[in-house]
Amino acid sequence: MEQAERKGFVFAVFGRAVAIGIIAFFALWGYYFPINIAVFAATLAVALTGLTALLLVGSRCEKVARFAVFTFDPLLISALLIFAPLSSGGDVPQNLVFLTSRVQNYYLVIAAAVLTLSPVLVIWAGFWSIVGLASATLYITFGMGEYLTFNDLPRGPSREAFINVVLNPNFIGLSSRAQETLIIGAVTGITAFAVHRAKLVVRAHASAEAGRRRVQGLFGQYVPASVVEELLDEGHLAPQTRQATVLFADIEGFTSIAESMPPSKLVPLLTELFTAISGIVEHQGGIVISYVGDAVIASFNAPVSLDDHAARAIEASRLVLEQVNGKQFHGVTIHVRIGIATGPVAGGTVGSPGRQTYTVYGDAVNLSQRLEALNKETGTRCLISGTTIESAKSLRGIVTSLGTVAIRNRKQPMELFTFKDPDFLAQLKGTTPRN
Repeated sequence: MEQAERKGFVFAVFGRAVAIGIIAFFALWGYYFPINIAVFAATLAVALTGLTALLLVGSRCEKVARFAVFTFDPLLISALLIFAPLSSGGDVPQNLVFLTSRVQNYYLVIAAAVLTLSPVLVIWAGFWSIVGLASATLYITFGMGEYLTFNDLPRGPSREAFINVVLNPNFIGLSSRAQETLIIGAVTGITAFAVHRAKLVVRAHASAEAGRRRVQGLFGQYVPASVVEELLDEGHLAPQTRQATVLFADIEGFTSIAESMPPSKLVPLLTELFTAISGIVEHQGGIVISYVGDAVIASFNAPVSLDDHAARAIEASRLVLEQVNGKQFHGVTIHVRIGIATGPVAGGTVGSPGRQTYTVYGDAVNLSQRLEALNKETGTRCLISGTTIESAKSLRGIVTSLGTVAIRNRKQPMELFTFKDPDFLAQLKGTTPRN
């Protein structure tokens, strides 16, 4: 915002120079020779002098220069009202200056102040415009000795009486001057508020943009824009607990693979593999929470709401086994094992203020890892907890029960399931799981 205000001030200074320069050229046609040349030269000098403020941009005195510019211009306009003669050919009363367009120059100053994107500068310019106009009015009035105002009109004045007062050389119309002062004040207030509102909109947009970048940083490049919007709009980055399904996928025999490959080739292999798995998870509405070594942890229904999260997780696992197992990634044939569990999950951002990440905790997270490891003993590629099948009853037809199985570090055994499609199982059994 500070940078925007600085650029705005530069625009204001250049805009001021252009506006005054145009007025200077019009003076060539507005006055008789040689007065027009003198007015042109003086006005152009004022336009160019203001450009010197640009020399202070970026320095300590920049803010002082901003206030100086928007003090000088209103006072200069006021001086023109008081001292600049209306004619070079005779003694024309100075109070008639208010019949010209000089007062409108104050609005140019306020408009230029808007370009700075600073409500304070707008108010500052408006304040000195009001002070300048009031001072000019009082100075001219007291210098007249005798003057006429609208109060000198009789009630229901005739045409002749109105002309005799309003067009009298001693008429100054103090109520009109007061009205002009109020209008300048109103314009100042409205424009300052408009600039303030515009800054709030810009800040809100910048904050939203920062939030989007933060979410993208937390959840990686596989989070679609719609998910980012939901995370921001519903405040899901706050800690929360909900029923969710966790998918844990791990590479079979990764230790042997890592020993046989240099790190420079292992990284692109994992990148390609994780890209494939993450794409499947994203397509099913899940979120990849993290990559831990050679494992992928994905969550369905946390942090983004997903009604059929259990079914989506099961379908994602089926697709991973179908599209990844037995396929080559950077010349290496890869097989993965998967564990799926459903239960209460606590999710939120953790870490130090300078480095945070989103993660999920809960029994379902731990159980999914236990089930992935248990595939070695059951000779399967994917183990699904009974609670997950309970939440995805429509998919009971594609799984088969392995009965109640004891799970390491758990007090109670639980019923586990795996896919039962004969063709699919045959494809999976084409290779023997390795420890």
